[in-house]
Parts: sequence; C-alpha cells; structure tokens
Amino acid sequence: MTIKELTFKAGQYLKEKEIEDPSKEAGLLLSYLLNKDLSYIYAHGDMELEESIIKNYFELVERRGNFEPFAYITGKCEFMSLTFDVDPSVLIPRADTEILAEAVICALGGTFFWSSLSLSEKVYKLPPKPDYKGLDIGTGSGCLAISISKFVENITMTAVDISETALEIARRNAVNNKVADRIEFINADFLSDEFGLKDKYDIIVSNPPYIPDEDISSLMPSVKNYEPLTALKGGRDGLVFYRELAKKAPLLLEPDGILAVECGYDQSEKIQQIFSEHNFETTVLTDFSGINRAIIAK
Repeated sequence: MTIKELTFKAGQYLKEKEIEDPSKEAGLLLSYLLNKDLSYIYAHGDMELEESIIKNYFELVERRGNFEPFAYITGKCEFMSLTFDVDPSVLIPRADTEILAEAVICALGGTFFWSSLSLSEKVYKLPPKPDYKGLDIGTGSGCLAISISKFVENITMTAVDISETALEIARRNAVNNKVADRIEFINADFLSDEFGLKDKYDIIVSNPPYIPDEDISSLMPSVKNYEPLTALKGGRDGLVFYRELAKKAPLLLEPDGILAVECGYDQSEKIQQIFSEHNFETTVLTDFSGINRAIIAK
C-alpha cells in the first residue's frame, strides 16, 4: 500500500470517528511514525510501505480514533516555540495558555517575538532587578515555569505540583530545554493548610484547575477520558483555587509583585471580584480568539 492510499484510508476512518481535520491528522500520524516532516509525506504519496509499518500505523490511527490526544500518542507537544514531553499524568499545554506566559515574560522585561509588544501597554511592569524570583503553582508539564525561565534570563523559578509523577515529566522538560539549573521543583498541595513555602516572590503564575466539577462529564472525550482530572476539576463552581490564591498570594508576593492566572471563558468577572476582596487590582487579557483568558493582579 502506498503512502497516499494509506493516509486516505486512515483519513476516512478518522472522519467517521468525527476527528477534526482527519486528513491532516492521518498525515501527521504517519509523519510521526516515519520520523519525517509532513511535507515528506505529501511529496512521496507513491511510496510503497512495508506491512510492519502499515500495521503499526493503523494501531496509531485506531488510538486517535478513540479520541486519545495526538500529543499523548507522540509524547510531545509544542508550547511557546519549545518542545515538551507529555503523558497522561500532565495536562497537555494549550496555545490559549501562551498569553499567560507571554504576559509574565513581558512583565519581567523579557520578550517573546511580536506578541509581547502588543501586551506592553496592558501588563504592569515589575521594577527592574538584577534577579527575579517566580513561583508556578500547579506546574504540570512545567510549560509555564520553563517558558518563563527560557525567555527571562535573570529569573529563578519554584514550580509546585501535587503529583510527583507530573514533576518527573517537568524535571525532564527543564533539562531538555536547558533551564533545569534555574528551576526548583517541589511536591506539595497548594490547597492544604500545611502548604509550607515561606519565600517572597516577584511573580506568582498559575493555570489552576477551573472546570466546575459538574461540567467534567460534558467535556470532549479526548479531555475527560485521557487528561488528569486533578488538573481539570476546580470544585463546585470552578473557583476553589482562585479563592486560595487570593488568600495565600499576599503572603508570598513581594510588595511590587504580581499574580498571573489563566481563567475559563466565563469566569473573569467572578475571579476579579474574588481578587478585589483581597485588595488586588486586576487586568484581564484576551487570547487569540478574543476570549478573556488571563488575569493579572497586583
């Protein structure tokens, strides 16, 4: 069977399974299996493939047809132009979260291509310092702590997660992205009264669980059946972590420090109210779709 025949058949199967953009997914899966660029797959449609490759390919296609996320199949995900290892112990980094990373980078005087320029008038800038200290709560894959460290050379980060398995992935990602010497990873439960960090930080960043518990069942199968529920479930109203952040952040922030969080599409006003009750001033940032996605508080 040729590449063209194989990917066409796979694309039809994925279409029947209602996978978005099935033809491209079929090509990407073969690209991953053959360790070739997608352009190679398109340019070599008449190439005959061995039976062993065809068998392995359809195993991958079947997994994708069962809604297993592409990132978990390949074990890789791109975020902020960096590559991260991922598995089902960590939430898959989303492009929507990049606005949060970029806002923090901008606040610390760093730059990330063009987007930091568009944020420069919206984000509070921290006073210049020789060295900054940052705290990432619920680090998961480490995508926020690592991206911030990569684009802000004078920061050291502390990255906290309740899952030691997730921290193993995050540590590996820090090594792979060459920032492991500036990030300390700590296994701790931020919601616990025993949460023991006492240092002061210039910035606290978090993409906390914010899906209301009752909404989990309505999520897409690729999310609810594969991604870690502890990284999704935000309590009865989805705001449990924000209340805890509002309470604990003042004890952990430097006087000029800022708190930066991701939020759900319909949560920004409620979170702003929670933060204002703890004397924070807030700014809301929109993602690339124009949806309220991040809140900066100081």
